[in-house]
Amino acid sequence: MDSLVANGRALPYYASIPATLLALAMLFVALRSSQGRATRFVIFAIWLRFILSAFHPITFSSSPIGLSYNALGSIFICGLGAWVLKPRGMFDVGLVPFYPILLAVILSGFANHSVSPMVDMTVKYLYLAIITLAVSESLQDDGWDEPLRKVFLPFLILVGFQALSVLLGTVKAAESDGSASYIGGFYHEAGFSVALAGGLLVVCLRRRQVALYKVAWVLVFCVAIMLANYRTAILAMAPLIGATALIGAARSVIREQRVIVVGMMAAIVLAVGVGGAIAGRERFADLGAVAAQGTELIKRPDQFNLDERHLLSGRFVIWSGYLYGYSDSTPLQHIVGLGPNAWIGKFKVYAHNTLVSAIYELGIFGLISTVFLWIWMLVLAIKSPKGVRGILVSAHISFIILNMATMPLWMIEGMIYYGILCGATIAAFKAGRPQSRKILKQPAV
Repeated sequence: MDSLVANGRALPYYASIPATLLALAMLFVALRSSQGRATRFVIFAIWLRFILSAFHPITFSSSPIGLSYNALGSIFICGLGAWVLKPRGMFDVGLVPFYPILLAVILSGFANHSVSPMVDMTVKYLYLAIITLAVSESLQDDGWDEPLRKVFLPFLILVGFQALSVLLGTVKAAESDGSASYIGGFYHEAGFSVALAGGLLVVCLRRRQVALYKVAWVLVFCVAIMLANYRTAILAMAPLIGATALIGAARSVIREQRVIVVGMMAAIVLAVGVGGAIAGRERFADLGAVAAQGTELIKRPDQFNLDERHLLSGRFVIWSGYLYGYSDSTPLQHIVGLGPNAWIGKFKVYAHNTLVSAIYELGIFGLISTVFLWIWMLVLAIKSPKGVRGILVSAHISFIILNMATMPLWMIEGMIYYGILCGATIAAFKAGRPQSRKILKQPAV
């Protein structure tokens, strides 16, 4: 459930254990000060995942019953959530797109006699559904900003552990160019960066927050993602960051000045983006090469030359292997795929693209189900009240972009990010109904 290609160095125990004890104290305070069961559940679920990931040399190993301790943690959270949350949530409008994708996983698993991988993938999507329902219930029962303020606390663990990795020099070589990733002793920069993106999302979703405080935390998480050195996350979060800056600027001034201020902020966001691209031109130079070659990169893996194999960290040759593997499969597998986690043992690395992975493992049915999930949630975001619509839509766009070069839906950290986003989207959509409780009635700061 948690295997990746290359692992990072864990923090030394003399640093990680005191940090974990401090994180435990933070958890206790957050749980004591939270009112709703759903809010407390979300805080605990996120906290547990991050702590387990920080001790990956232990938690990623097999337990006596065969599953990793991390996998057992995910199963525990699914069971706890099913017990804590209100039963009516199973029939929530937000759960509609989860049923087709779960059906796609089950059909593919049985058709390919891959029962164990099927259970593994099913647990992940159940985890996503549980987090989604918990966040939605939390926001509807306890208001919008207060739960988000409490849920933000577990994400401080990421920043703290990363700071320790910088101070202690616990670094992972992320790319063939020798660049370094500071990932707080976690297993891989992809999962750590997606987890940081979740913290950034929570900051951006909060409405009643001092502007300078919000800007400061956005900058902290931007710097943290840069230190994690995962190019995909850096690019994907641009729409969310840009929308937050523009919307925040517009709200902070009188209506007559908004056009001028928004224009100035747009220019600043663009300048920062261009500056970041120039500063990291060696890391982003591959994008220009890809644009220049275009359709020439669509070919079988053995036809790629040495330079092409290194474009975008080898993603094009990776995608080619999966797509041609799917093309060469049976007619039934074209419909249901080659099976959940079928790449293991056939490819060295996972697909690095959710849609490529979906069509290879779950077939056309799985691909359509995945896109349906994204579109459903995006439509709910578009139909949400004006006060949060822009942030929600931009966050969904950022998530979709993220899926084009990595696989957040393959990582529990990604399920946390998307669960928070989907839960907030459902709560906001329901808040726009005339008969609903006005959880967004207070103006944003």
